[in-house]
Amino acid sequence: MRDKMLLSAVFFAACAGALLTLGVVGGFPESASAGAPSSPSPDAKLRSDAEAHAAASNLQDAFASTVEKTMPAVVLITAQKRVGVVSPVDYYRSRIEYRDVPTGQGSGFFIREDGYILTNFHVVRDQDSFYITTNDGEEFQAKVVGVDPPSDLALLKIETEDRKFETLKFADVDKVKIGHWAIAIGAPFSLSRSVTVGVVSGMKRRGVGVNLHESYIQTDASINPGNSGGPLLNLSGEVIGVNDFIFSPSGGSVGISFAISSDLAQHVAEEMIKHGQVRRPWLGVVLEPLSRQVRRQLDVEHGVGVSQIFRDSPAAGVLRRGDVILELGGEPVDSAGDIQSRVYSSEPGDEMTVKFLRSGKTCEEKIRLEAAPRNWFRRSAGARQDFQAAGEWM
Repeated sequence: MRDKMLLSAVFFAACAGALLTLGVVGGFPESASAGAPSSPSPDAKLRSDAEAHAAASNLQDAFASTVEKTMPAVVLITAQKRVGVVSPVDYYRSRIEYRDVPTGQGSGFFIREDGYILTNFHVVRDQDSFYITTNDGEEFQAKVVGVDPPSDLALLKIETEDRKFETLKFADVDKVKIGHWAIAIGAPFSLSRSVTVGVVSGMKRRGVGVNLHESYIQTDASINPGNSGGPLLNLSGEVIGVNDFIFSPSGGSVGISFAISSDLAQHVAEEMIKHGQVRRPWLGVVLEPLSRQVRRQLDVEHGVGVSQIFRDSPAAGVLRRGDVILELGGEPVDSAGDIQSRVYSSEPGDEMTVKFLRSGKTCEEKIRLEAAPRNWFRRSAGARQDFQAAGEWM
C-alpha cells in the first residue's frame, strides 16, 4: 500500500513538472515580457531617423534662407586716409602729391533704402573717405553724416538717386532670449560676405568698460577684425545687434563677442538721421565706485559715490560732493554704468527721482535732465580711458 502511494506521488510530481515546463516555455506571455523593453521595429526606426533628418534639414534651410535674404543689405566698408607722397619732378626739384590710401576695412548694413548705412564709429574714426562695396560687387562712395562716439556708432550715406538698396529691420530686443540663435554677417580679415552662427550668451551687458553708453548682447558667434559694424541677426533676419568688439587674449575670436543692442542702435540711428547727432541728457556729476570697506561703514549694499558736481548742471543744488546715489528712477544702482545707461536712455527734459545717502540720512529728490554740453564726451573718443583718472563723468 505504501509503495502504491509512493508511486502515485512520483506520478503526480512528474505531471506537475511537465506542466510547469510547458508554462515557462510556451505560456505566461504577459508576465514573462512585462519587464523587458520592446525593441522598435525596423519600420519605426526608419521613421524616427527620417523625422530627425527632416528636422535638421529644415533648420539648415532656415539658416540658409535667412542669410540669402539678408546678405544683399550687408556691405563692406573700405576706409581711406589722404596722405602726402613726395614725388620727384627732376633732379633738383620734387613735389608733394596727395593720395587716398586704404587704411582699413569694416562692415555695415543699410537701414534705409535711400542709402543710409549703420556701422561702428571706430570704423570711420580719423578717416577721410569711404568706399562701399555691396553684395553684388558694385562700389559707391559714401560720406559720414553722423557719429556717436559714446555708443561707438556712425552713419554713412551713399548719394545716389537711381538706386534703392535692400535694408534690414531692427528686432524687438525684449523678445530676444539667452539661448536664441545669433547669426553674424561681415567681412572678417577682409573676407566679405562671411557668415558665423552661435547663440545669445547674455543680454543688456553694461559696465564692460569699452564705451560710455553701453547695452550689449553677448554672443559666442565667431567675430573677428573686419566684422565691426556688421549685423547680428535672429533666425527671422532681423537685427538684434551691431557687432562691436570681442574679448580675446590672443586677438582672435574665443567665443566672447559683443554687439550693440538693437534698441540702442535704432535710437542712435534715428537721432543721427534727424539731427546729425544724438541729443543726450546729463546729470553733471563725476561718479566713483564704493569700495567694500566704504559700503560696510555706510551700511549699504549698493550705491555710487558723487565726487564732483559741475556748476549750473542739473545736479547742482540737488546733489553734493560725498553723497551716495542709491537709486535712480526707482531702480537700485551699483555702478556708474547703471546710472549712465538710465540717463542716456532718457530725453532732455525728462524728470528722474534720485534717492541718495547724505550724512547718514536717506534723501529723495527729483532732477530734471538737460541736454548735455556739446562735445561733452571730450576729444570725440568715447573711450573710457579718458575718464578713468577723474572717475565716470555724467
